[in-house]
Amino acid sequence: MASEPNRTEPNNLSNLAETPARQWHHFVGAHCSGSNQTTFVVWAPLAKQVTVDIVDGPTGVPMKPQAGGYHRAVIDGVAAGACYFYCVDGGPQRPDPASRFQPQGVHGPSQVIDSEFDWTDQQWPGPDAKQLIVYELHLGTFTQAGTYAAAIERLSELVELGVTAIELMPVAAAAGRWNWGYDGVAMFAPLDAYGTPADFRRFVDAAHAAGLAVFLDVVYNHLGPEGNYLHDFGPYLSDKHNTVWGDAPNFDDPEHGDAVRRFFIANAVYWLDEFHLDGLRVDAIHCMADDREPHVAAEISAAVQQWSESVSRNVMLIAESNVYDPEMNVPLDQGGIGFDAMWCDDFLHSTFSVFRPGEQLCHRSYQPKTDLAHTLRHGYVYEGTLRQDRNRTTPKSPVDTNGLVYSIQNHDFIGNHPLGVRLHQLTSHDAHRAAAALLMLSPAIPMLFMGEEFACEKPFRFFVDFADPNLREAVVQGRRREYPQHDWDSGVLPTDPKAFTSAKIGPIEAGNLQTWQWYRALIALRKTYRGSGLLDGSKLRTETDLSSGLYILRYSNDGQRLTVAVRLSAATEPAEAIEYETQGTVLLDSREPTEASAGTLLANHAIVTLQ
Repeated sequence: MASEPNRTEPNNLSNLAETPARQWHHFVGAHCSGSNQTTFVVWAPLAKQVTVDIVDGPTGVPMKPQAGGYHRAVIDGVAAGACYFYCVDGGPQRPDPASRFQPQGVHGPSQVIDSEFDWTDQQWPGPDAKQLIVYELHLGTFTQAGTYAAAIERLSELVELGVTAIELMPVAAAAGRWNWGYDGVAMFAPLDAYGTPADFRRFVDAAHAAGLAVFLDVVYNHLGPEGNYLHDFGPYLSDKHNTVWGDAPNFDDPEHGDAVRRFFIANAVYWLDEFHLDGLRVDAIHCMADDREPHVAAEISAAVQQWSESVSRNVMLIAESNVYDPEMNVPLDQGGIGFDAMWCDDFLHSTFSVFRPGEQLCHRSYQPKTDLAHTLRHGYVYEGTLRQDRNRTTPKSPVDTNGLVYSIQNHDFIGNHPLGVRLHQLTSHDAHRAAAALLMLSPAIPMLFMGEEFACEKPFRFFVDFADPNLREAVVQGRRREYPQHDWDSGVLPTDPKAFTSAKIGPIEAGNLQTWQWYRALIALRKTYRGSGLLDGSKLRTETDLSSGLYILRYSNDGQRLTVAVRLSAATEPAEAIEYETQGTVLLDSREPTEASAGTLLANHAIVTLQ
């Protein structure tokens, strides 16, 4: 894999403000500019004087102001591994806004990192969008050790399962020993609890060697509430916009917005370039408040596209839009945002509403049975854009779901329940396996959450490790306010260490082997018929019988017919067997051994036939 060559000489930064954002990560922060020399660059447009303090070295080293509000210093005798702080106008020591590593946490010094690495993935082709099967995981709980190195040891399990891509929950440094990742404040610094930046590179390199793409969840809609020192350096954060989770970036400031946008765009390219990641999942993209045109999401897309073309790398951008955004996957030159895919949680919540009518695990309401039928027929239930509110809608024709990411559970679905329980625990193993068939054999991109494939019994609650007692209490109360439909008195508090330690998924053997075998069979079948072209939205016809909870996907191409018949029902509904029309050979049966046959479905049962 190649990296785009620097377009600006490191020792001449007078035009850094005009440097394309896709190259900006080469200069901002601390960079080894010789065997024993480091160049420091920081954006602090309102500062009169920024100085560098080297831990166990020179302190108070003045930085020279540059055009565009940047400050720069070249310090001899400072090599990779050295730790440092900045001081702005004689203020307290602060970590670098573009720190590459915080070995002592987000309040400690930043560390100079050598980005050179002996990559072995030169022949890695990148992700195949048509064969994407995504596995979402949290590095801290995927293994007992919770490190990149330990995660490498489990890659073979994912290969055997058949998934083709890993989606990592955010790794940007956040306060404390553990965190979901959405409270990141050092955006360029991988969390020290998982290992070093070199360890992260080893993980990605090993994944590519195993044939797995790696996507990273990034958060550009807010900064975490603890350890966020960007205010000390300048107008990185907005006075106009805010979020319930933390400060919002100052994207649309008339004077400083360009530099702020460049900072976040550079972060996106940095992860792709220096860690060889195959794509980014942009968190809550609809919450990236920006009143300027074009929206910053489109500018990120444009910069990533330009960078990927310059290095001949195939990368993907995935938006967490929650609902269908008709502009998101439209190319930039056609007036869209230019992303490759987007999360569409309508499938998840519509499916859950069948099993647990009247219960909602998000702020939108879903109608039992009818909304799932609507999603299967049209692709989604709710629609909205980056500028427009989200509302129920019925499109004139079905949308192309090949660019939509469906799931039946993810970190939010599980973690926003006070007990952190999983789908099979809220329903049954039969219901879980039946829903998995509908997920894996729809044309949309399927995504699993770690442990789902073996019906992991471990909870995945929300957890944080903030030091500030007031903030810890605010988190507890915030969960109650944000999800008032739940009884939080019976759950483990997000600030209790048990919320984190109990979430480690454990081995496959501790789960349900039948479920694991079912997932592996579904994935293998999906790969076969995606490869042949049969399992495609253009070949699909859907049928439903809502009175019995019957949902059928019928694929037809060149005389070949694949029928996916799934019956979903709540525990309180009658369980008598029902008949449906089908012919052909049974390929998969979720209830084997079963008394039913092709053409007959029990409650929460799936049968796949081929003719």
